Amino acid sequence: MWSTFVVTLKSNLRNTSALFWLIVFPIALSTMFNVVFGNLDNAMSITPVSVAVVEDANWTKTTGADTLITALSGKQSGSGKTDKTTDTTTTTDDARAAIGDLDVDVRLLDVTTVDSTAQARELLDDGTTDGIIAADGDGRLALTLSSDTVATANNSTSAVGLDVSLAALDNVLDQYNRTGATVRAALKDNPTAAVNRAFWNGIGSATNGTKEITLTNFKPDAMARYYYALMGMACLMAMSTMIYAVTTAQANLSALGIRRSVAPLGRARQLVAGFLAGWLCSCACLLVALAYIRYACGIAVGGREPLAVLAVIVSSFMTCSLGTMIGAIPKLTAGVKQGMATALSCGLSLFSGLYGGFAMELSDLIARKAPLLATINPVQQVTDLFYSLMYYDSYRPFVRTCAILLAMSAAFLTAGVIMLRRQRYEHL
Repeated sequence: MWSTFVVTLKSNLRNTSALFWLIVFPIALSTMFNVVFGNLDNAMSITPVSVAVVEDANWTKTTGADTLITALSGKQSGSGKTDKTTDTTTTTDDARAAIGDLDVDVRLLDVTTVDSTAQARELLDDGTTDGIIAADGDGRLALTLSSDTVATANNSTSAVGLDVSLAALDNVLDQYNRTGATVRAALKDNPTAAVNRAFWNGIGSATNGTKEITLTNFKPDAMARYYYALMGMACLMAMSTMIYAVTTAQANLSALGIRRSVAPLGRARQLVAGFLAGWLCSCACLLVALAYIRYACGIAVGGREPLAVLAVIVSSFMTCSLGTMIGAIPKLTAGVKQGMATALSCGLSLFSGLYGGFAMELSDLIARKAPLLATINPVQQVTDLFYSLMYYDSYRPFVRTCAILLAMSAAFLTAGVIMLRRQRYEHL
């Protein structure tokens, strides 16, 4: 039995076609994913926008303008600076409350201060800055962008994150203007409210209506779904190793099967040795692909790498069981069985979301409308096995998916054993 195990393992390692689909194919496709999708996260990040701030007379009397720009440029504002509005002097802290107690974790602006609009226009025209921020007589801030900046932001391939930064900046300035208008209207009706700290705290809490929270175990990569759908397809392609092990033990399919049928080692022990060899080979190959996706492509699993290894082991066991069942189908040649394995892998991968946005939408639709179809799809279950590591704090979804895959394995192995036990040969 040990000799059969070693010989089968060596044969699997010499099978260049199987090694291509188990190692080269997932590495090549994940590299392509990394090249195509690698800059998407950067495209959604905020990068500093170069602006010229016009510090003229209107700017000087605008409450909180300096505090806002200081916060957006990532600098510390000085204490004790005063601003005036409607004959009321407020501290810098009150100005922060008027703009919603703004607290930014990223640097949104790269500021150049000028004394007049004419100087700001010169910087804008020669391309030194992307825009101008100035105050009007009513205390509102306005952002002016150059036509080149707008065109660059609209072309997502030209400037990574510029469109996101401009949208964020526009939202901040709009919030500042709306808050300022509310404060001025309130002080006009009740001038004594300015001396009440509760008034400014109320203004700040009203503007902070949203809060960022984390719903998943960690912040996963937006394109991780494609990588793990690829793992699901590669896992199912590992059926070929087990199909080879089964067909080489059948006397009507290969010369090796004829010799094995008259060997003193029983067929059951030959099949067990072949199964273990195929399982070990597929595990090793898929772990190489997983390591490449994790460390070369940077697709994390939330610090749960040991469980990701366990996921590969369970998935490989399932796919070897499925390969055993397909390999045991009577009256089919080895080539037809290998073709069936390839067709199943490619076809079921469509419903797990591997082939682009449309496939992802189809996968989500099936999961919502027909969850039973998603449950019986081996590729989808392998993909969900990795999803459960990324998106859930609890281990329960991971354990449940492992149980589904093991149940599939039991069904496939039972069917394969039944078909193999019924096969008899009239002559060799």
